[in-house]
Parts: sequence; structure tokens; C-alpha cells
Amino acid sequence: MVAVLLLVGGARLRLLDFPLERDEGEYAYTGQLILQGIPPYELAYNMKFPGTYLAYAGIMALFGQTPAGIHFGLLLMTTATALMLFWLGKKILDETAGVVAATSYAVLAASPAMLGIIGHATHFCGFFVTAGMCFLWQARQKQNLPALIASGILFGTAVLMKQHAAIIAAWAGLHFACVKCFCAKENIGQRLVLVAIYAVAMLAPLGLVSVWLWHAGVFTAFKFWTFDYAREYASVVPLAYAPQLFWHSFSKVISIGGLLWLVAAAGLFVIWRDERWKNSRAWLLGFVLASAAAVCPDFYFRKHYFLIALPALALLAGATISGLRRWLNTKNQNGELAFWNYAAIVAITIFTAANIWFILPIPQIVRGTSATDHGLYGADPLPEAEIVAKYIAENSAPDARIAILGSEPAIYFLSHRHSATGFIYTYAMMEPQPFALTMQHQMIGDIETNRPQFIVFADNLMSWNRRDDSNLTIFNWWENYKTNYTLVGLTDIISPTNTIVVLGTNFIAHYPEAHGSALEIFQRK
Repeated sequence: MVAVLLLVGGARLRLLDFPLERDEGEYAYTGQLILQGIPPYELAYNMKFPGTYLAYAGIMALFGQTPAGIHFGLLLMTTATALMLFWLGKKILDETAGVVAATSYAVLAASPAMLGIIGHATHFCGFFVTAGMCFLWQARQKQNLPALIASGILFGTAVLMKQHAAIIAAWAGLHFACVKCFCAKENIGQRLVLVAIYAVAMLAPLGLVSVWLWHAGVFTAFKFWTFDYAREYASVVPLAYAPQLFWHSFSKVISIGGLLWLVAAAGLFVIWRDERWKNSRAWLLGFVLASAAAVCPDFYFRKHYFLIALPALALLAGATISGLRRWLNTKNQNGELAFWNYAAIVAITIFTAANIWFILPIPQIVRGTSATDHGLYGADPLPEAEIVAKYIAENSAPDARIAILGSEPAIYFLSHRHSATGFIYTYAMMEPQPFALTMQHQMIGDIETNRPQFIVFADNLMSWNRRDDSNLTIFNWWENYKTNYTLVGLTDIISPTNTIVVLGTNFIAHYPEAHGSALEIFQRK
């Protein structure tokens, strides 16, 4: 177990300087604002609860406001999650289950197939859900009131990281309530009090955050983005498309570590033959089903959504190997074969990921090496965002405002410049939802009012995700409004191995038009 944790940790250390992708840029920029005393939803809008913003702020306060600092904090957090799963597996079954749970999680949580090397909110959900499970187990075993309260708070905090975790938190609350109603020995009054305490503990994190945001004057924006718009966002994908989208993502997710997923799936059968699960089968199966459901609320099935299911998956894998080892020993066979076969599967999984973890340089991991190898992010301008941010930082005052017509929030964070508009993403404006045109007009109004010194126009599909039915008002406005600005630079991604960078008016005059996926830098005249 220690060897695997060190190996995965070494892979994460090698990739500390991996450029921030869009979600990380959002979390980092909003976390940076929090460290400056500016609350979420004031200069950065998004539909996520603010938990991951606060977590990023904490990580950056400790390790610095850099991609390396963020990724080092992620390394510590995922390692801590694996160690908690070791403790939980050992308490539930035995040391074998703990070792298997910890190693399965560590390897899969860093899987490039799930974008596990990136600091996604689902990693933070997994950490707090696992911590909540540890305290819930203690509360189940010892009727420990402090552990019960801690469990509720931790599950509630997981919801703050990403709304998807609400399904797991709801399961935990429902499970505890059912146990108290039908299996507990206390009188009815004591049972109801304990259920009420657990419910209050679970709701406390969201309640405290709501009070904070109300006091900061941004509660209205918080409610709109995280409830009103989020509801519309979740309804964009029709139910009929869900199976197709699920398989499209899941087939990629299991391309690395697919054997570990099979080991975990076997646990669904092994626990019925292992009498040690006699009083806990419903507890584990409920956790597994809730974790699986947490991947599904909006039917987008993005690859990193599957990270939220890994703690449950890891415990199932632990149940499989521990159960098989014990069963073989009762049949007078070598039970160690089960464990060493598992060790071989882990080795195969590590070998499958080794190219990205240990060999390829970061630019090739991001973009690939040829027209058929698109890397993890294809023509997304992740490294180019660093170049643009550096140029803006070197050519503007610290209090300058900038705007990005596109979805590249990492530029705000890396340049240490405030946004002239709260719209740090433009995806919502292109979606078939009722707020799209209003959002466009609001962003236009923000830019015209605040007159940012620099505007970065993202001339690429990934930054807008335009559809056939998208309203193009903001593009028509930009064609007229950009006459107030001078094109001073661009980064032009021609191919996976060829990015042209042109900075400065003297050079841009000889390269006036982008040919590929570009970030264009405009400076106010």
C-alpha cells in the first residue's frame, strides 16, 4: 500500500506544473478573490456551491497561488482520502480490505481517463464523503454523539463542494433515520432528537455559507446561479440521450483501470457470501447506489464526474479481495492468491497509465503528438492561457480590469487581474435556456461600463460550445465594439505540435489573422 501511494504521489509530483484547465481556473480565480476579501458570485459567476472555492483558497494560502501549489494540495488530499479508506476497510473487515480500498482509490483517483490528475470538485467531494463515512461508522458502532455530529457536518460539506454529493448526503441521512426508527434501542423521544441533531449538522455547512453570502451582499446572485440557472442547466440533456452519453464517457473512464472496476463489481456478489457483512450489507449497498446516482443528476456524465463514486468503488474492491481470501482459506487453499492476483491487476493499471504519469512531457499530455493523438485536452488553449496571462500582467497595472470573451478563467487567476464582468464562462450564453440572451446583454453591459484595459477573445469552439440554435448577439456586438481596441497579440494553435505566438503591435501587423484555435489579445485604444 505504501509503495503504491508513493508511486502515485511521485506521478502527481512530476505533474505539479500541469497547466490549469477550465474548472481549476474557475476555482483558483474565485479562491484568489476570497483571499482578497471578495466573496464568490461578486466578480465570478458559476452554478457550483462555493465549497471548492473555499478549499482552493485554503490550499493556496498554504502552498501558494500557483498551479504547482494547487496540485500539491490535491496530492495531499487524495492521499489522505486513501488512508481514510484504509482505516475504514480495516475497521469493517480486515487489513486486506483496507489495503485494497486504499490502493484502488489512489490509483483510480489519479487515472488520466477520469482526468484524475486535475483538481476537480469531485475529488473534494470524495474526501469529505469518505471522512463522513469514517465518522458515521464510529457513530454506528459506539453510539458516539460527537462522531455523529461530525459525520453530518462532513456530508454537508461534501455537498458544498459539488451539488451532486447531495444524493450521498441524503442517503446517509435517510439510512441513519431508518436505523433509529426501526432498529435503535432508545425511546422514541431520544431517537427523534438524534435524527434532528444529525439533520441539523448536515444542513449547517450550507446554512452558514448562505448567511456569509447574505452578509456579503451576494446571496441573490448565489441563489440565481446555484438554483435557478442550475435547474435549467440540468434539464438541457434529454433523458433519451442519457444511455448514449453514459456509455460514451464510461467506455473512456474504464480504458485505464477497467480491471479494478471489475474487481469492485464482483464485490456486489461476494458480500452476500461473506457473513461479516450480515449487519452492514444494506449500509454498503446504499452507499454504492447513492455514489453511482451522484454521477448522474444532469445526464452529462463528464469523465471527472465518476471520481465521486471512487470511495464506494474502493470499498467494494476491498470487500471482494478480503472475501475471496477468506473463502479460499476456508477451503484449505492458498488465500494469498486472491491478494497477489489483485496486486497484479494494480501493476497492470499502473503500467497502462505510466506513459502519462512518468514519461510524456506535459505539453504532449495536454495536446497529443499528432492529428490522431489529441492528448487530454486537444486544442484547448491551456498552456496558451499562461502566455496570455503573463503578457497582460507585464503590460498592465495591478488594478487594471480585463475581460475574456470565452471560457478561460485561468487567465484571470494567472494574471492576478480582476474581471470586468462576473461571466467567467460563456457556455451558458450558448445553451438553449431562457436566461441565455439576458446573460449576453448583461456581459455586454459590464464590459461597456467597466471598459477593461484588455479583452481576450477566445476564437475556438471549446471556449464557447456554440450550437446551431445558439443566439449570436454577443458575437455581432463584438464585431462593432472591438473597433475601440487594438489587436496586440495572439496565440494560434495550428496543430498539436505547432502553436504560433505573436505578441506586440509591431509583430501582429505581420500576422493579423488566426488560422487555428486562438486566443486574441485586444488592448483598449
